[in-house]
Amino acid sequence: MENIQETSTLPKSDAEWYFRKDEESDRYYTIFFQMCRKFGISWAKATKKEKYFVEEVTRVNYERDRAARLGLPLSDIRPAFSSKTSTNSAEAGAN
Repeated sequence: MENIQETSTLPKSDAEWYFRKDEESDRYYTIFFQMCRKFGISWAKATKKEKYFVEEVTRVNYERDRAARLGLPLSDIRPAFSSKTSTNSAEAGAN
C-alpha cells in the first residue's frame, strides 16, 4: 500500500512540464511577435541583423512592461542597442 500512496504524488504525465503556463514567457513572446509584425519581419527569413534588431526591441519593450507592472524605475533599463558594459561604451567613444 505504501507504493500506491507514493505514486499518487507523482505527475500524471511526463509531459506535464511542457504544458505549464509561464506568464512571463507568454508576455515576452507576445511582445516578440508584436515587434515582428510591427516591423514586417518574418523570423524564419530574417537576416542576422534583423533578428538582432527584433530581439533588442523586444527586450527593451518587455523590460519596460515589466518595470511598469512591478513599479520599478525605467532608468534601470539598458537602452536599446547600447553596450552591455560601461567600459565598452567608453572605449567606443574614445575611437
